[in-house]
Amino acid sequence: MIQGLLAEVNSFFNGINYYSASQFSDPSRCPVSLELEEERPLRRMRRDVGHETFILDLYRAYKEKSTGYKRFFNTVSKEGIGLIDDMQFLDLEMPSSYYKVEAGGKYSKIERNRLLVVPRFTINNIELSPNQLSEGTFKTLALIYYILTDDSRLLLIEEPEVCVHHGLLSSIISLIETQSKRKQIIMSTHSDFVLDHLDPENLLLVRWLPEKGTIARPLNKSMRKNDYQALRNYLQESGNLGEYWKEGGLEDG
Repeated sequence: MIQGLLAEVNSFFNGINYYSASQFSDPSRCPVSLELEEERPLRRMRRDVGHETFILDLYRAYKEKSTGYKRFFNTVSKEGIGLIDDMQFLDLEMPSSYYKVEAGGKYSKIERNRLLVVPRFTINNIELSPNQLSEGTFKTLALIYYILTDDSRLLLIEEPEVCVHHGLLSSIISLIETQSKRKQIIMSTHSDFVLDHLDPENLLLVRWLPEKGTIARPLNKSMRKNDYQALRNYLQESGNLGEYWKEGGLEDG
């Protein structure tokens, strides 16, 4: 019974993927190429694998010509938000060999086929390596890719507004709203701009209370009935949710 319960708990947490605010920041840390051996990275990836993992996942989807990749490319290319013109991966074969020596002086030659993968992004007719992309461009590409292709039952996205300008952020929020009809997506934010694009019914207000700890409740349950109705009237008449929050309208619920 306990093993079955633990298996269910493990299955639940394995169905959750978390994307932190800084996971795809500073693309200068991204390698300009990947070395693969039998379709696996030749060297063990660093603990901070956000950049490499994204490029590797993108490469595999590109080679497979998967439906997810096609949707991703149509979204970020000129057919969609126009973030990039084109994207290619150049495969350079690097045959190598070594000798394996056994007891008694017996030896054998081992052949290995290694592949050097060189990703290239084209923006305004200029070819760029991943580490040359702006922080906002790199993060937007990564978030859009995983929002479209991650089949986890729950995606947790922390502060998508970090390092992303409002034009791209609008596209990310719109995509999250569309994909949330297929899977559950929870997004944290401290941005009035993000709040302006959301309905109050979709918001959870997170507070820390000394006697109870951290509590997350739907906005309409966190506010007094009259206050929530005042908010609805405010939004219908002239204001927006981000402005209401900045003015402290959600602080005393």
